[in-house]
Amino acid sequence: MEQQAADALRRARRLPVGAHRNDLRQLAVGLLWLHRRGMDALLEGRLQGFSALNRSLSETLVD
Repeated sequence: MEQQAADALRRARRLPVGAHRNDLRQLAVGLLWLHRRGMDALLEGRLQGFSALNRSLSETLVD
């Protein structure tokens, strides 16, 4: 997604100021936002999975 956003920004720079240029820039910003939100959600999910695994392992070891 980062590569797609960079490509959209490069294409936007070649266009004259106007609606088409703004649309490409907004597309690039949206792609970066989705990429970052997706990465945050992925990391959060993995951390929750690891904490649940650690809890179950510690409960098993205590018993």
